[in-house]
Amino acid sequence: MPEQERQFQRRQIAYKVNIKDILDSRYIKNEGFTPNYLELNSHEISRINIVGVVIQKSDLNNYKMLVIDDGTGKISARVFENNLVLDKIDASDVVLIIGRPREFFSERYILIETIRKIDPVWARVRKLELENNRIESGNFQTKDNLSEDNVTDLSSTNKILKLVKELDKGDGVSIEELSSKTKDVDKIIEVLLKEGDVFEIKPGKLKVLE
Repeated sequence: MPEQERQFQRRQIAYKVNIKDILDSRYIKNEGFTPNYLELNSHEISRINIVGVVIQKSDLNNYKMLVIDDGTGKISARVFENNLVLDKIDASDVVLIIGRPREFFSERYILIETIRKIDPVWARVRKLELENNRIESGNFQTKDNLSEDNVTDLSSTNKILKLVKELDKGDGVSIEELSSKTKDVDKIIEVLLKEGDVFEIKPGKLKVLE
């Protein structure tokens, strides 16, 4: 496997944490294209994996928001995309979220990448895991009824990232070319640029941060 691909995969590790960890840890903002991260127990955590209960759901002007409670605290989880799949998630659902910690005017929130509705028993399992004060990497694997019907994948940003990588022959990919292959690309690119996942190698040409 090429070294660049291995580096990309390492950046995709999602650490299992609780909401208190997210709220209490130090949030590091980086300049340029280096991802922001949480500083927790000597780990630099740029992606997280949490389990909690949806206690509020809102559809605001430019984003959709859930408020999640895992017993250690509450935090909002947001989507800045025109994506209707959050309609499958309701208040009182127990969900697993993989996303990126973010901070805006001192308010912490999660930028959702993937969200799954899961059996409530797994909330107890996760609590027992984290009571050991260990941070574990990788997705939370379960053997319950995680069928395609109850899995919600907010993958629009990931699809754009994959497209950029696939189409990039070395000098970047034009926004015009991306627009011809998928919809709502302008808003998604705006988010990716803001979060530092892609950059403009030249005006109108994008490249994934390697």
